[in-house]
Amino acid sequence: MKTGTGRFGRVFAIVIAALLVWAPWPQASTVQAAPSVWHDQVTGFALGGFDPVAYHTHNKPSPGSEGLEHRWGGAVWQFISVGNRDAFAAHPQIYVPRFAGYDALALSKGLTVRGNPVVWAMYKARVYLFQDFESMRTWRRTQEKITELAQEKWKKLGGDIPGTSEW
Repeated sequence: MKTGTGRFGRVFAIVIAALLVWAPWPQASTVQAAPSVWHDQVTGFALGGFDPVAYHTHNKPSPGSEGLEHRWGGAVWQFISVGNRDAFAAHPQIYVPRFAGYDALALSKGLTVRGNPVVWAMYKARVYLFQDFESMRTWRRTQEKITELAQEKWKKLGGDIPGTSEW
């Protein structure tokens, strides 16, 4: 003769097994390193697909090309040439925009605003991005002071922005 306890035990075991099968367990493939720059949520491209080396070599923002890509810092970077891709792969820290591509003026005020890849400036051999041309003009007036303030704020804010590092 079967008792209710046996039936309860089987039902309980089935429920537990079902929960284990359908539970949202993290997959190893979804764990990634934190990106070193903001990236487009739709495309996944760092800097919205702009070539980070072109700021240095062509002195202008240049959209990268499909197929000329390199994965680094948790993001996919696009390039205009194999040479730019290889230069970046060898020394990414040289080419990654300062403050992970966040607007330096906004950072100096304690705000985190993504920079626009076509609104940029070079300062001490580093690329700085800004949300708009007015922010860049304001930064240029006292770039050393504002950059120092941004660096102080970045030490605190940078760690709170998901997917960024010190670059």
